[in-house]
Amino acid sequence: MTRELISDLEPLQPESVPADFVDRENTKTALSNLIGPDSSRNIHLQGPKGTGKTHLTLLQLNQLDQANTCYIDCKNSDTQYKTLRQILQSLTKEPVNTGYHTSDLQRKIEERTGAVHTVIVLDEIEFLLENDGDSLLYFLSRMKNQSKVNVITISNQNLNLQKQVEERTFSSLQPYPIQLEPYTGEEVYDILLERAQKSLKPQTVQKSSLTYIASTTTNPRLGIQWLKTAAQQADKIITETHVQQVQEKAVNEYINQILSSFTEHHRLLFQAIQELAEDTDTKIRTGAVYKRYQELCQSQEQESLSNRRISDHLKQLEHLNLIKAEYHYGGSKGKTREIRLKQPTP
Repeated sequence: MTRELISDLEPLQPESVPADFVDRENTKTALSNLIGPDSSRNIHLQGPKGTGKTHLTLLQLNQLDQANTCYIDCKNSDTQYKTLRQILQSLTKEPVNTGYHTSDLQRKIEERTGAVHTVIVLDEIEFLLENDGDSLLYFLSRMKNQSKVNVITISNQNLNLQKQVEERTFSSLQPYPIQLEPYTGEEVYDILLERAQKSLKPQTVQKSSLTYIASTTTNPRLGIQWLKTAAQQADKIITETHVQQVQEKAVNEYINQILSSFTEHHRLLFQAIQELAEDTDTKIRTGAVYKRYQELCQSQEQESLSNRRISDHLKQLEHLNLIKAEYHYGGSKGKTREIRLKQPTP
């Protein structure tokens, strides 16, 4: 294995924000018009993973002058209290301890948003809405100085926000919807070519290899990880055959990247689903998942979580688009769930 093909690793990193985006000018213009001191419009931005939602929003935040900006990753801040602490910390630039009551945090945030335009971004809002996100959105939409605040919610799913929150919350928030469509194969190719030109040494990648990746996935984030994996594995040049050979490894590294901010129990649970999926083409019952997860915990001398906690973890894996679940209601067991592994391609 060698890294001699890579001259600059930065363009191949998941957090790298490009200066220009392929086919996103309309979205950039809409965000620019809606986010600013002269606009208090709230926004709901949604689309599949890899369509540029987060990066476009962060790019717009970086271009704002004389504004407070708060970016919250709801995967990690999935309750109202955690999110309020993160917002206050962003506003004060100081650590916020856990001794405050929710109402104290709300009051301090209102005090900090009185004079300066403030933009609050809640990324992957579906994680927050699993808990008390509705209460948070209602508070943010009803703050005393809401005319100086933009709230941006971002979702990786086709999330109908109006159906996910109470009527009074949606009426108060009134978010402007922006839908990002998946990239086409041609657009993914253009993205990969640009990243290759910026990160790889000249004449180290065949265009047919980029074409193969672009024809396999419409997710540029996965495609970039795939290119990175191929570059780290190749000796002299990245060929189409080579990207085919490293496809499974690239997908696994992409999944590990997604799960990197979660717990070991999330990883063990997903491993259990993967192993069960190898043995059957049918849907997997949650009972089988629980059993295999507990066996994995025992093999690693870890105490397994309760069924209720595991049920919450399964829902989070759904939000990450790693699994697909079908729910059935009624019968002797009440609500049951059947699971399929959801490959991140395309």
